[in-house]
Amino acid sequence: MEWESEPVSWRVRRWAAPAALAVLVAAAIVGVGASVGGEPPRAAGRFEYRTPRFMLGPGRQGPWLEVRTTPRTGAPGRVVDAVRPPAAAGAVQEILAGPDGEFVVAASRSDPCETRLFRFRLTGGGHVTGLAPVRGGTIPALVAGLAMNRRGDRLAYATAPCAPEPPDSPAPADPPRAVAPANPPRAALTVLDTATGNRRTWSAAGPSVVGEIVWARDGRTLGYTIGDVVPGAVRDPAILNVTVRATDTRGGGSGLREGRVLFRAQGGVSSVTMSPDARSGYGMMRRPDATVLFSFTEGRPMHVTRTIPQQPGAVLGVALVSSGEPRYACLNGLDAFGRALDGAVLTTFSGFGHCDSAMAY
Repeated sequence: MEWESEPVSWRVRRWAAPAALAVLVAAAIVGVGASVGGEPPRAAGRFEYRTPRFMLGPGRQGPWLEVRTTPRTGAPGRVVDAVRPPAAAGAVQEILAGPDGEFVVAASRSDPCETRLFRFRLTGGGHVTGLAPVRGGTIPALVAGLAMNRRGDRLAYATAPCAPEPPDSPAPADPPRAVAPANPPRAALTVLDTATGNRRTWSAAGPSVVGEIVWARDGRTLGYTIGDVVPGAVRDPAILNVTVRATDTRGGGSGLREGRVLFRAQGGVSSVTMSPDARSGYGMMRRPDATVLFSFTEGRPMHVTRTIPQQPGAVLGVALVSSGEPRYACLNGLDAFGRALDGAVLTTFSGFGHCDSAMAY
């Protein structure tokens, strides 16, 4: 797989685009590039960027879901469709662009704690069509980290109980807002067969997080990271023993720690993801003096592909963009619910902020 990278603003989000996988890691702004696999950005010219025609996201002032034209220089995007919420649907939490032009939406509410999955397509003019519930897609939990296989018949996602409603909860007539996952985090991963509605769940004992959920190209092997959450004496709880595993979803077992180990690190990992071959992958580590990009292959030592020194007073933004096959995955980081930052679990929650938008080409 070939990679190129480019500087990005720290306000850029991670997009689950069908044309390319963008792994955006936020830190501060410096004009640097980096690469995975060792190829410098100027030589990695085979990546062809396509401007999306439409951008999809939660409604800003009332609608459940909005479709906008892509913003142009000096001109904001224009709303082309504003969708009212289906019956009993909560707030839009994630939107996933899947294969063959299909989109999946996860909408959650806290009373009762429930997520409902919906699927739809866009017309040529950007209007939502065929909006319908996903079979078996009513889940009594919060959902994050959506990932769809290449055939489009299997969805994977992390689940968590809802946190108690805060005292300042909006009135029933107010627009619904993001629902927070309960603490302490405990990793759980579910695969839904959208043809039959059958679900199967893998879980882990003890405080833990699961993230970077992505399917291999064979459509049955699921990759993910799992990490232990260890309380910190001064700072937020740390994520240690980060492991990338690959699980045959049609095999036996129900434990997240039973999957085949592809990569393991004691600590310091900010992001790490399995590649479509289910044997290799790429990631990033933060050190006090530098940001380290690396690749890995099952059974071999980690290979450092780039070290970017930390410059005093500068903020580094790194984007690793795949020019290979689409992944159809949110890839929300070490914790699918967006609570992980630089190897720690944030004790405050402000919404996922990673996969609540999607693009259409």
